[in-house]
Amino acid sequence: MQTSKTPTKTLAGFLKIGHNTYLYTPASYDPTKPLILLFSWNAAAAKHIAKYTACYQKLFPTARIVLVRCFTADIFRLATAHQRLTPALDTVRDHVNAGGEVLVHSFSNGGGTQVVEFAKEWKKSGVMLPMRAQIIDSAPGKGEWKRSHAAIVASLPRTWLWRLVGSALVHLVLTLTFIFDTLFGKENIMVTMCRQLNSVELFDVRVPRVYLYSKTDEMVGWEEVEEHADEAEAVGRSVTTVKFETSAHAGHVREDEGKYWGAVMDAWKMGPRLS
Repeated sequence: MQTSKTPTKTLAGFLKIGHNTYLYTPASYDPTKPLILLFSWNAAAAKHIAKYTACYQKLFPTARIVLVRCFTADIFRLATAHQRLTPALDTVRDHVNAGGEVLVHSFSNGGGTQVVEFAKEWKKSGVMLPMRAQIIDSAPGKGEWKRSHAAIVASLPRTWLWRLVGSALVHLVLTLTFIFDTLFGKENIMVTMCRQLNSVELFDVRVPRVYLYSKTDEMVGWEEVEEHADEAEAVGRSVTTVKFETSAHAGHVREDEGKYWGAVMDAWKMGPRLS
């Protein structure tokens, strides 16, 4: 795979290989060992993402990590997903072809939209993405107005100007999006994402799935997550729901690291080898 490898200072050891796409390769990398495919939440700061990548480096010291970051523009530019995701697709495909396995971990609706687009692009090769385990953190939600507003506002720059006008601008964007969807009969992109995450054509039902979520998440309701988990079970998926009591959106690991990473590793251990 030919890529431009640009070091990034904010994620130690990671090289930028494409649009918002980063690759970590340990000195002890073995292509027959796991690859961790991460899809971060919208506008996640590198220092926050690094807390998860550091844990994965300890849990899987010989594993490559592919990180696909997400920003608001990426969510609304799904038509260009193939071009943006190609570096990640090529890296994961090389790994799978060498006999390696894949753990997929996505965060929030932003990461959810990206993992769905990734799975759709992979399926164009005629097979589903051969995951051994799938982890879904703080998702999915159907894009209810108040929660969508909170999520987008949280992604804005923390300057006085954005604090002054950001909320109103987000309401305007949501209004225009609603009008556009209504006029053209389009499904809300978050509703589409929720539906496609449970598609048996995109995601193999044999792959164990873990939902990590919180009762106090202001951006994605616990009821939405549990409804989606029930729908996943109804189509034959092996589902584990892990509810946290007080953690914020995409911050559940801070409440109980053992509970969080224990669920991840349990799914990995029970997952099938798929090729």
